[in-house]
Amino acid sequence: HQTSRLRAIAIGLLIGGALGNAIDRPIYGGVADFFSAHAFGFYWYIFNIADVAIVAGVVALLYDSFIASRKDAAKIS
Repeated sequence: HQTSRLRAIAIGLLIGGALGNAIDRPIYGGVADFFSAHAFGFYWYIFNIADVAIVAGVVALLYDSFIASRKDAAKIS
């Protein structure tokens, strides 16, 4: 079974995000989920990069699994 490039990147994002959160916990005593930044009356959220990597990895794995299953279904018929 051959691993696709997208799947490898997704797994790397998941592992990297998990390691980032695991490193933050002992160093800073916790992991901040997001921060509220504001300037000149504008407010926006800055998310934890490790959490963004985990979510992007999950989305990429889901996308890869659906694309692979559609290609396999097309080969059968």
